[in-house]
Amino acid sequence: MKKNTIILFCILFITGSANANNILVSNATISGQNTTNHTALINFGVSWENSWRTSTNENNYDGAWIFIKYRKNGTTDWRHASINVTGNTPSAGAAITVTADGKGAFVYRSANGIGNVNFTANSLQWNYGVDGILDNETVEILVYGLEMVYIPSGSYQLGSGGAESNAFTDGSSALPYLVNSNNAINLGTTAGTLNPNGLGAASGTIPANFPKGFNAFWIMKYECSQQQYADFLNNLDLARANINKTPSIFSGTHPALVAPQPERAIGEIGMNRLAAFADWSGLRPYSELEFEKASRGFNTPAVPNEYAWGNTTLVPVTSILNDGADDEIVSTPVSANANVSNNLPGNRPVRTGIFARSSGSDRTLSGATYYGVMNMSDNISETVISMVNAQGKAVDATIHGDGFLGGDGRTDIAAWQPFQAFGTRGSAYNGALTNARISDRANANLFAGIYGSDTNQPNFGIRLARTAP
Repeated sequence: MKKNTIILFCILFITGSANANNILVSNATISGQNTTNHTALINFGVSWENSWRTSTNENNYDGAWIFIKYRKNGTTDWRHASINVTGNTPSAGAAITVTADGKGAFVYRSANGIGNVNFTANSLQWNYGVDGILDNETVEILVYGLEMVYIPSGSYQLGSGGAESNAFTDGSSALPYLVNSNNAINLGTTAGTLNPNGLGAASGTIPANFPKGFNAFWIMKYECSQQQYADFLNNLDLARANINKTPSIFSGTHPALVAPQPERAIGEIGMNRLAAFADWSGLRPYSELEFEKASRGFNTPAVPNEYAWGNTTLVPVTSILNDGADDEIVSTPVSANANVSNNLPGNRPVRTGIFARSSGSDRTLSGATYYGVMNMSDNISETVISMVNAQGKAVDATIHGDGFLGGDGRTDIAAWQPFQAFGTRGSAYNGALTNARISDRANANLFAGIYGSDTNQPNFGIRLARTAP
């Protein structure tokens, strides 16, 4: 996550940035203040590597989730800026979509293409009057960016027909179940119903508002990095940062915590921390159904026992070069596409997106999902909304973070607070090879079935989503 700091409504401008996943928010300025409507334009550039947009096959694109924090001069309380849905201007070659709640904007390619992007002249209209800012106040602003991937609406299969633990099936058969609408899903063991295969009751329904993956959504391209989590903690006041229990890996003191390996995936993340990060950033947890959609893709026949890259070829990495650096890369074997099962000396996560080579790569070698999401089968376990129990099935796809944490430093979104609503999918650097398979549900009730509380395991990380505007 990159950030950029500016001071509004005065002459002084201060800029700064931090490394994370090769996305950079730059050159933030303020202009166009309208004291009648109490709005101003926040201008910025944003760039990132390995961007794409295609209207064939995957029919999707990547982008940046941009959100803004502000605080009044002399205060320590950072607040979430409200962006107007209209009055925004994208850079040449870019498109901007602001969410209906005004919590942020997606910036993405306006036309098909592939390669690095640098959108230098974007403007978002800040409704500072709604946020309680007076026309002549001095305000500090932080502009944040997260790389995201757009997952389009469409049918997909749950389960692969393979030997995965507790995999979804169509009724009592071994066949995958087809999700072909956003309607409620009937659970059961008869043909045409979704069978959770021993992990969740085979009765009742998954409500229409549950994030089922049929409707379009955005998901983080990479797992949350150490730097992104440090940015989050540094943006909180000291009390809230302490409540979110800064992992021991960071050096320095708040609000200048330093990540030792900025691009490495963050661990030690239980549900309190994940939900707080989601609330703060205006995103939401994603579901185990969305995990399979983002991995397997639209209208694509499932391959039995497949991994996130669409086949059963998994080559664990055993050594890397530039250990811990921003340019950490695979050393051996050269065909490695996953960090799993304690095969890497040091037994720890690697740089997010490490298997995406700059040339000569393909989906298998890069470990990418059908839509280009990275590290879904490996590195850090994916914490997801589970449909195993009533608490999980009650989570609503339309509820996103509002940018503000509760007074206790935790999320104030009630549906995200029951720990039993969550489990994990995919494997991790210390996880089993079998768990890396797309449809493996062995840990889909992990928080309810094993831990039952907010447990900050070293291999639990953060990846979030947002229902598409």
